Amino acid sequence: MCLNLKPPSFDFKNFVVFIDKKTNTVSPPWKTSLTSVDKAAIGWSVAIVVIAIGITFVGQETPQKTFVIQSAPEPELFFTLQGEDSIGNYQGKIFSAGPKMTYLTISPDLSLILATSSGSDTVFAFDGQGNNLASIPVGKTPKGVKISPTDNLAFVANENSGTISVINTNSFSIIKQIQVGKIPHNIVFSSDGNTAYVTIQGRDAVGIIDVNSLELVDLIRVESLPHNLDLTPDDRYLLVTTIGTSDVAVIDVAEHKIIKRIPVSAGHHGIDVDPDGSRVYVSGIGSNLVNVIDSDVMGVIKTIPVGDGPHGLRTNLDGSLLYVGVTQTNELVVIDTDKLQIQKVIPVAKVPFWIAMPGNH
Repeated sequence: MCLNLKPPSFDFKNFVVFIDKKTNTVSPPWKTSLTSVDKAAIGWSVAIVVIAIGITFVGQETPQKTFVIQSAPEPELFFTLQGEDSIGNYQGKIFSAGPKMTYLTISPDLSLILATSSGSDTVFAFDGQGNNLASIPVGKTPKGVKISPTDNLAFVANENSGTISVINTNSFSIIKQIQVGKIPHNIVFSSDGNTAYVTIQGRDAVGIIDVNSLELVDLIRVESLPHNLDLTPDDRYLLVTTIGTSDVAVIDVAEHKIIKRIPVSAGHHGIDVDPDGSRVYVSGIGSNLVNVIDSDVMGVIKTIPVGDGPHGLRTNLDGSLLYVGVTQTNELVVIDTDKLQIQKVIPVAKVPFWIAMPGNH
């Protein structure tokens, strides 16, 4: 015999519970109006009621008081929309920007969003409400952009200038152009903010920039056409996607050498290491797949079909959900990372290319 221990479903979005102040017991209004299935569902859910957040008390002078259980807040998630020359967010708002919006980055407190317009050689600055703060001319064909975790700086990779533009995020001015070589693409900072790593496709390398001196100090050889990159939370490993070989190069940061290459689906690729470093998620815009890499085995444990052309992807801060921008279907796909299954598909405007959120940008 198989026992089904899953509780019956019940919609708590607008569910009201009464508490008797004399006895401190739950006194629900279902004695004559609810079915036996509803009663069973509520019985399974008393613990949820007791710890529910967002409590609104009413009727303070009566023998009973009520509270309403509210739904979880929506994520502060933003994405570039290349087909709309704009930026969109999870709530459905669109902020006009410039031609061919490509990458974006967000400060932890959501006070600043920077996004590159590869078609106008400009970085657009917004606040979290979508108000335009500045338009900053940078080098030719800007792609990756990243706000430093510690200083009031942001780096921009200018592909056709071979430079990194360093932006002072207080004045929105360029304080230096760092020469790095042909076709720099994207950037990631170490957790202490002292080092920046930049993929340089024209040199088949990852460049290492000292943030204090704003100088390129070293190169790590990475064939072929290194593209996007991320660091593990302990800064021990740098993971770099490659266009030419459609794999992920795992680099030992201390040794400056590749220790493994992990094949993935056809690129080019987006990449995101989850908050505890146990998994790495890699999209492949030349396919319809998200690749799930287990960090212990350093290999792909599952591929998830999400629609043609997935690129930008980011987990939420506890790693329970993965958000994927699918460029050919104009959708935001939400994946449950425990089940490794699609939880939700959200239609958005044209060509959602890159994704960022506060705390994971």
